[in-house]
Amino acid sequence: MALSIKERVLFLALLPPLLIAIMLTLYNYVQSKQSGAQTVESFATQMESDRKSEVSNYQKIAMSSIAHLIAQDNGSNTEELQDKAKSILRNLRFDDAGDTGYVFVYDVEGVNVAHGVNASLEGKNLYDFKDPNGVYLIRELINAAKRDGGYVQYSWKNTNGSVNPKLGYAALVPKWNWVLGTGFWISGLEQQVAMTEQRVNEGIDNAFINTVIASVFAVAITAAIAMVVSRSITNPLHTTVLAMNDISQGDGDLTQRLMVKRDDELGKLGSSFNRFADDVGKMVIDIRQSSQSMNQASHKLNELLANMHAGINRQHEESEQVATAINEMSAASMEVARSAQEASTAAEHADHLVKQANNQLLIAIKVINGLAKQVDEGANAVDQLNQQSSQIGSVLDVIRNIAEQTNLLALNAAIESARAGEAGRGFAVVADEVRTLAKRTQDSTHEIEAMIEQVQQGTTTVNSIMQSIKSGSATSVNEASEVEKALNEVLLSVNTITSQNAQIATAAEEQTSVSEAINQNMTTIVDIANKTANDTDVATSYMDELNNTATQLEQNVSRYKT
Repeated sequence: MALSIKERVLFLALLPPLLIAIMLTLYNYVQSKQSGAQTVESFATQMESDRKSEVSNYQKIAMSSIAHLIAQDNGSNTEELQDKAKSILRNLRFDDAGDTGYVFVYDVEGVNVAHGVNASLEGKNLYDFKDPNGVYLIRELINAAKRDGGYVQYSWKNTNGSVNPKLGYAALVPKWNWVLGTGFWISGLEQQVAMTEQRVNEGIDNAFINTVIASVFAVAITAAIAMVVSRSITNPLHTTVLAMNDISQGDGDLTQRLMVKRDDELGKLGSSFNRFADDVGKMVIDIRQSSQSMNQASHKLNELLANMHAGINRQHEESEQVATAINEMSAASMEVARSAQEASTAAEHADHLVKQANNQLLIAIKVINGLAKQVDEGANAVDQLNQQSSQIGSVLDVIRNIAEQTNLLALNAAIESARAGEAGRGFAVVADEVRTLAKRTQDSTHEIEAMIEQVQQGTTTVNSIMQSIKSGSATSVNEASEVEKALNEVLLSVNTITSQNAQIATAAEEQTSVSEAINQNMTTIVDIANKTANDTDVATSYMDELNNTATQLEQNVSRYKT
């Protein structure tokens, strides 16, 4: 929910000091607790230190009581001196928190040498003896004594049979290896520490309560001051609100003014309200005069709107006649465009067929050119074959000459072998075989020559036929080129017809578009005329409402007193 200015002022005045008081109180309480804990801890430490000093002093007194005997020990009288020392130590007593304190002696092995109150323990090894809490107290005392003296805390039964904490101290006896020690009850120490802690906590709690009371008192004083300040702020505001309500809900007296007696922000608010009332009064006078002028102007505007409505109705009738004529012209244009479109479609089909024939002709020309190229290659191959046949003939001539020479050589060899008689018979047989081979070579050569002549005649005939094919291919290519030129001319003519048909169709479509645009414009004009007529009707109704409003406004401002 929304807070009033008075509640907000009180809230802002009380919340910060209240929070500060709470935070400071809690901070002081926590600091006091920490300081109290440190005080108690310091007290406990000091008490423990005092008790350690006290128990060590008792042990040192016991040590000094037998120091003269230790000094007299020359090695021959040790047992006698030790017996005297035991007797002295057994009789030593001191006050131990209301109980009787005593000393005890053990050797380094844990055997009891002397005991101040329990002689039955003498001679027993108590090295592994444990107190009720499990502490090996004799063992720990011996270890502390070996470290040049030390303290051991353990539990022990008092004369009432209850177990209480005790602080022991032990140190080595020179020459004799004894462990001389004593113990001191420290249960009273814990009670004193607990009592000190209780007193400290009580003081802290009392201080906390006093701080809370002081904080509440301070907050109450702050609340009283805040109430006075808030009234000094809200009372002038309340007066201003009453004046505003009187203007808005009362008799509308704009001559009413606030009494300004202050020079602060509230005084400035009163002055601003007075200026506002002056300005509103002037504005009401201007509105009254303007409403009268507006009423007169609205009557004149009604007459003008009536004349405008009559002209718009006449314009509407003439626009409908023009729209009818344009619709007829648009229909004729659409018919021309449709015919031109059909002619353009036929021309495009013819153009497609001519292009298709031209493509087929180009393919045929490529095929003929390829065939002519292959014929040229075949003719070249035939010429090469003819040349190679001539070369083979040359080679055969060489072979034939070699065969003739071989035949002559074989004949000469046969003659020489006949002269040699019986010795040359074998050579004659070889010469006869060589002559036979030479004869076969000559016969084969004649056969090959005959075949080569036939091949050369065939290649000559093939070459002649290929030349004729080549000539025919060239003629076909020339004639196909002429056909291609004629098709290109036909294609050009078809393109011209298509272009002209497209121009006709475009012109017809443009004419149709223009007609439709004009028709749409006329329709728009008719619609605008209708809308304008409707708007004039609406304007007329608005003017009537404006007249009523002006009258009502004049009546409303007339109730304000200026």
